[in-house]
Amino acid sequence: MLAGSLALVLLTVALSSVGPLLLQRVINDALPFRHVRELAVLCSAMIAAGILAGAAGISQGALANRMGQRVVHNLRVELYEHIQGMELAFFAGDANTEIQARLVSDIGGISDIVTLTAQSALASLASLITACVVMLILNWPLALASVALAMALNVVNQRFSARRNALASRRQEAIAVLMRLVAEDLSLPGVILGRTLGQTGRQRARFIETSSELSAVTYQQRLAGRSAMATINMTFACLPPIIYLMSGTVVPGISLGTAVVLATMQARLTNPIQQLLSISGTLQSSRAMFDRVFTYLTLGGPRDAAQPAATVPPGIPRLLMRAVTYRYPGAEQPALSGISLEFPPRSFTIVVGHSGSGKSTLALLAAGLLDPVSGDIQLEYPRAPGLGLTRTAVTLVPQDTVLFNTSIRQNLLFARPQASAAELAGVLRMASLGSLLARLPEGLDTPVGERGYQLSGGERQRIALARAMLSGSPVLIVDEATSALDGLTAEEIYRQLHQISLDRTVIMVAHRIPFLAVDDRVIVIADGRVIEQGRHGDLIRRRGAYHELAATQSIAAPQSIAAPPQF
Repeated sequence: MLAGSLALVLLTVALSSVGPLLLQRVINDALPFRHVRELAVLCSAMIAAGILAGAAGISQGALANRMGQRVVHNLRVELYEHIQGMELAFFAGDANTEIQARLVSDIGGISDIVTLTAQSALASLASLITACVVMLILNWPLALASVALAMALNVVNQRFSARRNALASRRQEAIAVLMRLVAEDLSLPGVILGRTLGQTGRQRARFIETSSELSAVTYQQRLAGRSAMATINMTFACLPPIIYLMSGTVVPGISLGTAVVLATMQARLTNPIQQLLSISGTLQSSRAMFDRVFTYLTLGGPRDAAQPAATVPPGIPRLLMRAVTYRYPGAEQPALSGISLEFPPRSFTIVVGHSGSGKSTLALLAAGLLDPVSGDIQLEYPRAPGLGLTRTAVTLVPQDTVLFNTSIRQNLLFARPQASAAELAGVLRMASLGSLLARLPEGLDTPVGERGYQLSGGERQRIALARAMLSGSPVLIVDEATSALDGLTAEEIYRQLHQISLDRTVIMVAHRIPFLAVDDRVIVIADGRVIEQGRHGDLIRRRGAYHELAATQSIAAPQSIAAPPQF
């Protein structure tokens, strides 16, 4: 495609140069001597060359744009896939709006460079070379003088390139900040926060300040080098009269047609030079966008820990963690240290501990979303022991519920697009969502709104839980996914999790201890270490850390936990 585009550029430039050359013969021979036949032939040839040049230019533009958009599409997909594969710490450090700015705004700017600037640069360069060759053939002293002047003006223009580049970098940074403020302050949580705390004026002031800075930087960028460009334009405007003057005085022997063609070709020389100077400034300004995109593309470091997909062997696996340690980037102390645990097939295990003890980190590691600094995490299937974690084997319901701005049905089918209506009804029943669907006029096709805010917090959690149940993964990890539920609904959810543990390995992370069966497995974590583990009834009778943790929760006194309802 690039070769074809280049060939069309050369063809367009060649056809465009036919007109001025024929014009010389028209002025010197056909018109003065009234050679009608020759005049008709020359004029017809000029018209045909112009039409063909226009058609070639259209074809070249279409080909260049198609090529450029394919390149930009591939770059956008490559950047998306690269970012998607980064470990979770990357997303905690970089704001989502910064990622959006590079993926959409910066690559959008690169799109203009690739599709328009590259095309203009090819055409301008070819036109410049053609004009120089024609002028050298017609009169080499004037041609050399014109080229020398153009080179001198180019040096003047380059002085302003560095400043344009610096201003372009500042402008892209200001755009990213503005996008972040819009995403934060004009989202539903941001609006609620600003209004309830009476800080809407402060939000508006931050936006005005950032927008003002963006406007000022954009103004400076667009005016940078304007004085140099004005000087260049004025100089080129003076060249045709100078050629006419020199043709009649200091450079005798030039015919009228030659003088006119020289002036015409001077304009053909002027336009490409001006375009190349403008392109030079644009490329300098676009370096900031290229730098921001390729900074992300060249990011190394840890990648996504689990395999993106794999065929799950038959059976329910045993999840093993052997001497697992994890430290968050920049943290002085590890979040988890020396964790060795076993989660048997078809078991229900609850992981408890105070806030900050490392429960959620354990869930992320077990789901393969974090890669341990040391140690090993494996799945042991009856017929395929020692497998690493895979996306299709472990599903995590995180603390922060994620719903897409679409219908309830589409949110559920995100887990398994081919799920049947009966399967959808089954997971909705297990998540106690029957009453919700009964009062919604559109049922499963009801939109949930941005981030699911058309629903209550508890409803969002139950939809997320139903989606995870629908996935069919043999290991299900639930991290504080019932915190927004009332007591009765939460207990029903616990019942259903117990029920599905007959066919899966279920791990539940909870800050508050629910009513448990005597034989339920409990793991207590404190300061990143396992301090107790065993059956619920045994740990209560042991009167250790688990007993003390349960005693602090008013919903579950030790004496009531010792004899919980049986499931």
